Amino acid sequence: MRRVIAAQRTAAKARSGATAVEFAVVLPVILLMFLGAVELTNLNFIHHTAANAAYEGARAAMVAGGSSAQGIARAEQFLNRFGVGDGAEVTLTATSEAVTITVRVPMNHNSVGLSRFTTGLHVTQAVSLRRERR
Repeated sequence: MRRVIAAQRTAAKARSGATAVEFAVVLPVILLMFLGAVELTNLNFIHHTAANAAYEGARAAMVAGGSSAQGIARAEQFLNRFGVGDGAEVTLTATSEAVTITVRVPMNHNSVGLSRFTTGLHVTQAVSLRRERR
């Protein structure tokens, strides 16, 4: 019985640093996957926020009595409310029949931690609504 216990202790001593080495190898992969998931979630949030901002701006501009300035201000207000307005561009094109708002949000200004890799990437959303009749 003592031989079995001694053999187990010897095997445990021989493997004492293996856990630390395995952890050191796996940790960067796990962190990369975690940061990637956070960044993709942030991208999805920005995508939906830009779409909603474009809709809100188009809605403010297309109602009777609404103006282009009101539509742009409403879209920018929506973006700023959710913290996505940093560096965002809002453009409005209006005709007698429809209003189109395009929201362009740069990813490197709104990245969680990987802004070096998102330079030059933008999320662009556009909404076109028919004007209300007066």
